[in-house]
Amino acid sequence: MLLFYEHEPDSANATSSTVTSDPAFHEFESSSTTSIPPKAPDESLTLHNTSSWTYCGPLLVPNSTSLPPSFHSWSAQTTSDPSILLDRLLPLLSFLHTFLSEANAQNYWLTIRATTPTNEYNTPRWHTDDDFFSTTTTTTTNNNNEPEVEDTDIPSNPHSSTKNRCWKLATILLGPPTLFIEDNAPALDTLRHTKAHHRETMSEHACTSIRCLGCATYAASLRHSLSTSLAASKTASPGPNEVAFFRIGDEEGAVHSEPKCDVDRIFVNVVPGTESELRRLMARWGMGFPRAWCFGVPVGFIRSDERFGLGWT
Repeated sequence: MLLFYEHEPDSANATSSTVTSDPAFHEFESSSTTSIPPKAPDESLTLHNTSSWTYCGPLLVPNSTSLPPSFHSWSAQTTSDPSILLDRLLPLLSFLHTFLSEANAQNYWLTIRATTPTNEYNTPRWHTDDDFFSTTTTTTTNNNNEPEVEDTDIPSNPHSSTKNRCWKLATILLGPPTLFIEDNAPALDTLRHTKAHHRETMSEHACTSIRCLGCATYAASLRHSLSTSLAASKTASPGPNEVAFFRIGDEEGAVHSEPKCDVDRIFVNVVPGTESELRRLMARWGMGFPRAWCFGVPVGFIRSDERFGLGWT
């Protein structure tokens, strides 16, 4: 079963049926041609560290020899058994290749994030994801030094060509799935009003670094308020072998949070885009396209792969 939004561009081309009534978060049951085979039991795979592997480029061919070398280096350093991870990943890549090709999406930004047990998400972090391709976002890095974008609170251009394709996909290969609030509209309204209130009460300051103390204080206060305000909200999550397909951005984004993470977790995040959009995005960090890289493994930044022509170097 796959989780969809309603009225997405080209979604009619996807092999699916049975829709729920929520306008922000919809379920479609996939046919056997796009279903993801069952994964091995979770206890058979464990993690050595918290780290990530990211790829930005054309849709990956779902076989082990086509994956960039950095993936194999990363998985060997990060997991107890890279072959088990590969067995879980390849069916997902196959599904993504089929589904996104049918939706006329030929490129994506794909991140596999491995997280060892942590109390960081004992308090939910309710939020919507920013539009990667918006010109009103700025680039920075997260706690793991991974590239990400930040919302500048400037309204996006209502006539932007990317406005109709502000969506992403997410799933897990190990551990608990992402939490989505079922009734999204009131949750989104609560999120907007709470953010506005905290911005009004936030003291003026100049950010002196990427890790600004003033901004961190604001984020912590906002997180606490939202965890209280949305505590009674019913949540939904992708089940085993399911993929969440949801809108991003402040206007219609799905309100969601990482789950409590007291066990190992491998999360996969997929942002489809055109080649030109992804080239511009990579250029923000001074990187070429296509490219693959990893962060957080004990040896640091293992290496990055850039593909020239048909081969990885």
